[in-house]
Amino acid sequence: MYFTKDFFTDSALMYDYLEQLHLYTGSERSGEKFFTRPKGTKKPESTKYGWTWKKYLSPTKNREYDPSVGLYKTKLLVEYPELMDIFKEYSNIHFPNLEWKQVTINKMESGNSIKEHVDKINVGDSVLVAFGDYEGGLTYVEGMGEIDCRTQITRFNGSKLKHSVSVVHGGKRYSLVFYNNKTKPMADYQL
Repeated sequence: MYFTKDFFTDSALMYDYLEQLHLYTGSERSGEKFFTRPKGTKKPESTKYGWTWKKYLSPTKNREYDPSVGLYKTKLLVEYPELMDIFKEYSNIHFPNLEWKQVTINKMESGNSIKEHVDKINVGDSVLVAFGDYEGGLTYVEGMGEIDCRTQITRFNGSKLKHSVSVVHGGKRYSLVFYNNKTKPMADYQL
């Protein structure tokens, strides 16, 4: 068991697990379309954990195919398969009624923010939760206002509602977005 079932203790534990990862930012979130950052600040990171339609990884390497889901494993899933058990346990404790297939991990440091957007490939509700010791970094969700996702698990349809994150001041802000896309439900995955 990875967690205690106490939200704030589990948040500290999740932060520690995330700090141990080497994240990879995909090309769709690496530019100025998604994040903002002042010159001289660390580049934010955004990584998908789970499966993808994209076979291509580099000119000399393709992603590993997973016949149980009919998709390709993300680099992070291949390198940290145990993270799936951590994510499953966390979600089963804190939001057991959400079916999810993917997790996006965002890491932002002082000066970073996320521009207003919708999540085009997501289907249905997503759950967003944040971790870390920082100021700012509030999530704005259309119709819901600003939310500190460190103290409140936030469920909304990211494919329909615009959302953004205000500038982070000091510290690191990790966030996890648990969501569905057009593949089969998490319960059908054979790990």
